[in-house]
Amino acid sequence: MKHGKMLLMVGLSAWAAGAIVGCSGDDSTAPAPTGDAKGTLTGAITASRTLVKDTVYTISGFVKVQSGATLTIEPGTKLIGDTTVAGSSLWILRGAKIDAEGTAAEPIVLTSARAVGNRKPGDWGGLIIIGNGKINRTGATINTEGPEPENYAGGTNDDDNSGTLRYVRIEFAGFDISNGNGQELNSLSSYAVGRGTTYEYIQTMAGLDDSFEWWGGAVDGRYLVSYESGDDHFDWTEGYKGRNQFLIGLQTQRLVPAPGAGVFSSDPRGFEGDGCDPAVSGCTLTSTGASTPYSMPVFGNFTLVGPGQAVGVADGNGAVLRRGTGGTFINGILARWKGIAINVRDDWTDSFFVASGGKDSLQITNTLLAQNGFNFDTVGKDHAQTTNWNPTRLATIKQYAADVLVDTLLGFNLNPTGLNWSPKAGAPSNTGGGTAPAARVANYFGGSWQNTSYLGAAQSNGAQWWLGWTAYAIN
Repeated sequence: MKHGKMLLMVGLSAWAAGAIVGCSGDDSTAPAPTGDAKGTLTGAITASRTLVKDTVYTISGFVKVQSGATLTIEPGTKLIGDTTVAGSSLWILRGAKIDAEGTAAEPIVLTSARAVGNRKPGDWGGLIIIGNGKINRTGATINTEGPEPENYAGGTNDDDNSGTLRYVRIEFAGFDISNGNGQELNSLSSYAVGRGTTYEYIQTMAGLDDSFEWWGGAVDGRYLVSYESGDDHFDWTEGYKGRNQFLIGLQTQRLVPAPGAGVFSSDPRGFEGDGCDPAVSGCTLTSTGASTPYSMPVFGNFTLVGPGQAVGVADGNGAVLRRGTGGTFINGILARWKGIAINVRDDWTDSFFVASGGKDSLQITNTLLAQNGFNFDTVGKDHAQTTNWNPTRLATIKQYAADVLVDTLLGFNLNPTGLNWSPKAGAPSNTGGGTAPAARVANYFGGSWQNTSYLGAAQSNGAQWWLGWTAYAIN
């Protein structure tokens, strides 16, 4: 059959397998693309299939790839969320895989079905991946957030493989059924996803809730971009211990969500990290202990720039660390956050600065802070984190006052028509880089963690790794 010319007739058995309805867009051996084919993904996908770039696929309803099946997506393929079915989303369930390997020239795009200029955050639900990694909540049933939940309890394999996302954009996603009370779909939701999974060159744009959120697991990532998040750019909880390097997050405003999709947070944050929320079942958080395994991620070479004094943003912080999270944060930039750049929210999290044997379980080093309301907590601002900040640690952090403009200081071009995260020659971020603890970054992408001499996601005259595959449109 020729693409775009003949409808694919499907029987009841194909519907039960989650049929792709429309043109024959799931045949990777098909003739040269015509560019006019259309197809629809719906229901449960029980058999492996391939989506090809000549076909625009509509994700309608809760599309769930079942255990044993692999969904392969060719470079340049476009998938659109059905705006007439609330929360339409693509799920990769435990035991299933996604093989979405785009290129810089032909990224894979998951976006709104609405025309350019009419798109909004929450037009569709987003991408949800569930693996077999470990979490620190206990219980036989622990459900994902949002509608039509799935159980992600009891994972045992932090090396589990849910597939590959490479050169992928996720736009105008998210869905909130709780009016801001923690039952949302995010742009990319990762539940217990293992380290055998690959996250590389992924952008989220104009999402309703968090851009990237991890619940436990150990999936690593690199070259991640979050643009105009509805809530937090990078969010983790429940024992997440993946490693991530080269990250960009930019927040300039609060967008208007799609009608009926939910509400935006009033305080979008660069990082929001939890050990485990004691308000949910299966978590422990006391003055002497927290749920294990601990949240212990690594984030290196991040550039997270907030909205400054933008109207409508209450008190966004650069990094909120709370509820017993540990972690390593190195060679980063936190700038233009209206609230606090580094906000260690509670005593238990603060205690991770001095773990047993004198070895830190929470390390924040070699980082530049500029144009923030406060660089650190102060009396009267949440938790006054003064006990465990020692002079050695503080000596690696470059601090600038709230009136030192980050674009002037570093030379960034923050105009969406020409975003450039390479600092100017002579910028203070070009020096001061540190070395990540070797044990925490061992075997990262086969052993390729880069200990850079610079701070942030890029250096002057260095590779502009975000070029060609990212986009910056808010409607």
